[in-house]
Amino acid sequence: MLLALFCAPALAGDDDFFFVGGGLAIRPAYTANTFFLGGEAEADLSFKSGMVGGRLELDFQGSVMPTLDYVPVLPDVPVINIVRPEWAMVEVTGESWAARGGIVNPAFGLEDWDDWALYLPTHGQYYAFTPARMAGAEFAWTTGDGGPTIALGGGLDLDWEMPIVEANITAEGDSYGVWSGVAVYPADQRYAAVLGAEAYPAEVVTLALGGMAGLDHASPFANVSVSGVFLPAGMVNPTVRVEGSFDPDAVTGAAPFAASVGGAVAPTDWIKILVEGKMLLVGDEIVPGAYASLCVYRVAPPEE
Repeated sequence: MLLALFCAPALAGDDDFFFVGGGLAIRPAYTANTFFLGGEAEADLSFKSGMVGGRLELDFQGSVMPTLDYVPVLPDVPVINIVRPEWAMVEVTGESWAARGGIVNPAFGLEDWDDWALYLPTHGQYYAFTPARMAGAEFAWTTGDGGPTIALGGGLDLDWEMPIVEANITAEGDSYGVWSGVAVYPADQRYAAVLGAEAYPAEVVTLALGGMAGLDHASPFANVSVSGVFLPAGMVNPTVRVEGSFDPDAVTGAAPFAASVGGAVAPTDWIKILVEGKMLLVGDEIVPGAYASLCVYRVAPPEE
């Protein structure tokens, strides 16, 4: 699973914990005759005591080349722009339910913000148009004994600066994983389904599907990303990715076709090196690019 999980080793009782972590990613890239060098620094804190827990993740993203600058994001508030909270929430949990509020990231979509949670150093094209950090609340229910978790939420999408209502479903099994949902932006007449799924047909390969489709002011769009990750449990994970988009009114700005080859090398559980060669079809022109990311990190281990 690519999403960073909110969990850590127990420190006080079977379920209680206090975890401090974070990461650093350095990102060189070359495309369209331009060399880019930037990166991300993140500080993480999460805890749980009894029914109450919380999660705080603060990100800083900047560039050294071609110019020395931080990487701005919406909304245009300097403190949030420069040091932006990826998560800043408090959560109350019961045996089969959870209620959380603050700044949350709904658990749909295959890919995560952080490089060390990715298979390749760039995201699929659909990712830039997906719902983002939500200042609001979310309520989740887990059905059955370890069954799918269904969540409903709403608030203000901080990166799109619009109210959002969302619902998502997450499920994990021995041969599959699902992190998908729907989002509605009533003020902008945007309606979208976000797809994230993985299949594990054999120990040596993971098949990953990510995408988004919907309507924006009655304009249809669809972006799909299909990846094959080989030797996923090994130190070296070769990866191929093919992307396609249907966007007749240029709603998302995605290229109609893209292909990538690369992968990850993880010599330890706190170092990850990602490399990628990519081709984008822009109009009648093929635009090549080369990307990499060197990550040093400490993140909470997956939940048992």
